[in-house]
Amino acid sequence: MRTMPAQHVAAFHHSDGFIVDRVASFVAEGLAAAEQVVVIATLPHWSAVTRRLHDQGVAYGRAAANGSLVLVEADQVADTLTAGGEFDLNGFRATLQPFLKAGARVRIYGEVVSLLVQRGQIEGALALERLGHELAAAFDIGIFCGYHTSGARRLTSRELAAIESLHHASVSEEQHFHAVRFYQDRDSLARIVAQFLGEGFAAGAPGIVIATPEHRMTLEAVLASYCFDVPGLESGGDLIMLDAAQLLSQFMVGDMPDASRFRDAVIPLIERASRGRPGCVVRAYGEMVDVLWKAGHTAAAVRLETMWNQLARTHTFALLCGYSIGHFYKDAACRQVPGLHTHVWSDGGPAAIAN
Repeated sequence: MRTMPAQHVAAFHHSDGFIVDRVASFVAEGLAAAEQVVVIATLPHWSAVTRRLHDQGVAYGRAAANGSLVLVEADQVADTLTAGGEFDLNGFRATLQPFLKAGARVRIYGEVVSLLVQRGQIEGALALERLGHELAAAFDIGIFCGYHTSGARRLTSRELAAIESLHHASVSEEQHFHAVRFYQDRDSLARIVAQFLGEGFAAGAPGIVIATPEHRMTLEAVLASYCFDVPGLESGGDLIMLDAAQLLSQFMVGDMPDASRFRDAVIPLIERASRGRPGCVVRAYGEMVDVLWKAGHTAAAVRLETMWNQLARTHTFALLCGYSIGHFYKDAACRQVPGLHTHVWSDGGPAAIAN
């Protein structure tokens, strides 16, 4: 966790197991580094973390007894912050003050922000995150924040983007499929995309294709050779074909994609394809990132991949991205791209990436 100073990291999770594992590792690493560890969590989560620490052979009881491990109940802190209907950061500052000393080796895990979101206090959560960001830098400490994304009050994609902007990094419990295919020629790409979409059609899943005119034409021919009725799929709303450059133009501001405009352009497509069907997982193939990469806008392509990942936390879809090998490896930034995907799709099929 402390691979660099002043880290402020957010973790988005939908199950307790994921966050419990992460927090237990965060605590164990801090204790092993002789840091003081402060955990601001709900009691159920704390109980689960201590069980995990016990299984790992960590003497958390001794650490708690000598003061190197401190538990603060998140519910109590949240109650203090929102007492009287007014949001007040002074209570949080007072809670942390004993641990914030110049030169002190400290790391803090907190899920008060998640509780505030569940209570409808998103502005309070953002204010708390801004304070946390300042403290991480001012005292050179690591702060790790947990957000439950499947609670009664779910985060919107805009709220997720706002939260992520206040952190140095984020981790998430992947629920989506976001693969990348590095292709050499149009025909090999079309076969892979046709396989990806065809598996979906066979299972009753609709498809979205966002590609260049040449690639759409080749893909239509391959799908037809696989005995799919392309015009019928399109007229029935189970296949939506779009031009990559045209869709890009709807949300690019200068040389960078705009997050709000991206959501406004893409969310209606996903909703149109799923047509309100519960449990429907739309399969989408996109090469807008490839269009950007070929034009030399590598930072924009990386940003667009991040936006797709953010959108996957609020909408259900499986995404396959295509990159031309000839253009891709000409830029040093190519090392960032695999880490933004869950799988690499080779000729043998998709293989999970160990991030």
